[in-house]
Amino acid sequence: MYKKQTPPFNKSLVVFILIPCIIIIVVLLIHYQSVARENAKVTEGIQALTTLETRDLYTMEEKIDYMKRKAIDSGDYSALFGNAVVFGDSIAEGLGLYGFLSPTSLVAVMGKSTENSLEDVPSLVNLAPRNVFFELGLNDISHPDSTLDSYLSHYEKIIDAVRLQLPNTQIYLCSIFPVTDEALKEKPEFSQIETYNTALAEMAKRKNIHYIDTYTFLKNNPQYHEQDGIHVIREFYPIWMDTLVNNSDLKNLL
Repeated sequence: MYKKQTPPFNKSLVVFILIPCIIIIVVLLIHYQSVARENAKVTEGIQALTTLETRDLYTMEEKIDYMKRKAIDSGDYSALFGNAVVFGDSIAEGLGLYGFLSPTSLVAVMGKSTENSLEDVPSLVNLAPRNVFFELGLNDISHPDSTLDSYLSHYEKIIDAVRLQLPNTQIYLCSIFPVTDEALKEKPEFSQIETYNTALAEMAKRKNIHYIDTYTFLKNNPQYHEQDGIHVIREFYPIWMDTLVNNSDLKNLL
């Protein structure tokens, strides 16, 4: 009977096969250790970032508390409006004249209307506020050549220019302030104020802009008017600023 012979053991072949396998295993082990070290570094980095974020948040909370105390306890609204600007006419200008706001929170000049305020937008852009409050309209109404349509058209151009250059800035439109009955008798054109305000609120809604009613309180409290029945006395400004704060993102600082 034929007996099958077992081939001789080939040591060279075994060595030839084992050496590459050993090399592959060593490479894989080195790679695994490298990945493990990198993961450890990432974990350490995340923990460090978490610590820094917590520290930064705590610091910001301290700053907000400080601003709140400073604004409320001392009546210094410049702290609350540190990253906001009031843009308007002589009534807004009074915020600076009476010392409520610093020049970096104001773009306001006597006699300004929507017709001639587009030229002041670069000054606003240079300040780069997070919030801007517009107060314009009385000078438009008192101008003999101004109409409601021109008022809205000029206002939209101002808003569009601001949005284009400050896309992250929150825009707020203040209603036009009322005048006293005595001032209305002298200048009957001011009888259009409520009509203008209605149109202004509609425009704000259409353009997705915040509208703040600054008309009603002063209408019901004419004692805050100056003798001319148009401008306001110093005591009105904190009331106005409280209204702006409570109807804007600034309330988050309180």
